[in-house]
Amino acid sequence: MTITPVWNYNFSQEIHCLALSLNRYKLLSIDTEFPGFLRETPRDAPKDIVYDDLKFNVDSTNIIQLGITLMDDDCNIGPTWEFNFKFDLEKETHAQSSIEFLKKSGLDFQKIKQDGILRNVFVSNFIKMVAMHHDLKWVTFHGTYDMAHVLKLFTGNTLPNTTGGFAAKASSFFDKVVDLKLAAKYSEGLNLKDVGLAKLSKILNVRRLGEAHNAGSDSLLTAQVYARMKEHIGDGLEGILYGLEEVRIGRSYNPYIMIPHLRFGPCASYTIPVHWHHVAPMHPCYIMYVPHPMM
Repeated sequence: MTITPVWNYNFSQEIHCLALSLNRYKLLSIDTEFPGFLRETPRDAPKDIVYDDLKFNVDSTNIIQLGITLMDDDCNIGPTWEFNFKFDLEKETHAQSSIEFLKKSGLDFQKIKQDGILRNVFVSNFIKMVAMHHDLKWVTFHGTYDMAHVLKLFTGNTLPNTTGGFAAKASSFFDKVVDLKLAAKYSEGLNLKDVGLAKLSKILNVRRLGEAHNAGSDSLLTAQVYARMKEHIGDGLEGILYGLEEVRIGRSYNPYIMIPHLRFGPCASYTIPVHWHHVAPMHPCYIMYVPHPMM
């Protein structure tokens, strides 16, 4: 396994390699690096505040790196690319503490400023490429901000004003989405309520290649973790992002049908309303959607 850094000078070559690889690999594990949070969200904030802060932070800043690792349906891991976008610290909004953290993690902001890829150049090539494939699955870990930054990158616009609007817009780009942080919380044998990627990889005995908090390395580690977890992830978790659980993303779902909440409990017989996607029971736990009394 290797991680290929992509800059302005090798972008054409590497985006062509990625395009060819998508004929074989249909799963994309992604991670982003971005310039921090301008507005911190309290841990137990109401859902509307969580989304308002997400929108404010993403609308106010620009993505720095996008890591993409490809996998096939059998979880054979393919190439990894780390796309570096032009970012000028003197001109772009950022949280200084986050920039210092990224510098300590190895990001070279002078090179990023000089050799970074123009975002519009990336998007014009990437969107045409993925539009040729309608069966791609996007794998993330705690991916709400990752997906939001990528959505903003793709559209060139601010995020929609509501979670339903966000899900609808995201569903026009992303066929299927899986968030491994949510899966770790509910999957058989894990049931880890709040775990980071590094800790989860150690639990699953997965070894990292590269440096943490670099998008290429993190996307590869996410792919490796997914390969270990795949058989334990129920269909009912597809399309739901950790921290944004009230909506579902994906072409198969109606983004404006709100998910009231997820319930976690011991195995039992249960019924699912016909308008909900099938949820496969898992042992020793299950996930089910509990409708509001008004439904």
